[in-house]
Amino acid sequence: MVDERVELIEAMKTLVILGMTNPRGGNGSIRVESSRILITPSGLAKHRLTIEDLVEYDLETGQYTGRYRPSIEVNAHAQIYKRIPEAKAVLHAHTPLALALTDIGLENWWLAGPLEVKYSVGNVSIAKPAEPGTLELALNIAEEVEKGANLVIVPMHGVFAWGTSVHSALDAIVTLEETAKYVFTRKVLESLKGITRILSR
Repeated sequence: MVDERVELIEAMKTLVILGMTNPRGGNGSIRVESSRILITPSGLAKHRLTIEDLVEYDLETGQYTGRYRPSIEVNAHAQIYKRIPEAKAVLHAHTPLALALTDIGLENWWLAGPLEVKYSVGNVSIAKPAEPGTLELALNIAEEVEKGANLVIVPMHGVFAWGTSVHSALDAIVTLEETAKYVFTRKVLESLKGITRILSR
């Protein structure tokens, strides 16, 4: 039987290794009961987590148990789980290129990438920014999720993805960042066309 706790820890390690979040940044959670989740702790290096480091959090009472405090973004995770009954996992990362393309105002850039985006990412939305860890930010993200977003980009901050499994949430984030690499590379190469013509004369 697959241990979803191990899958969560491995997913966070993967995000760090792939450069999609810094070691102490990002966070992740899994739903273990309808109103209870396990979430990564605040401040610990995400590539060195163990099962014992995970924090149990009650969605109804807001109380938690564990050796550490829950992630600063526990409100965002909680709001997603409360609104999406089928959500089994939520991951948050600081994907550099996806954020950069969003922050320069390139609208719907993810639609210019490979067709895999449609299947791996689903609906993408941009949330109104707010201070990290605040209820305001959590509600802004939840608003986009309620509209049908599977992945929400928060400008100058990061991305939040929910899935029916840890793997589906991870796949969404990785695919989005790979799409950002494609769009960025394509735009750079297109800008070099003029230079290439000059050099070929």
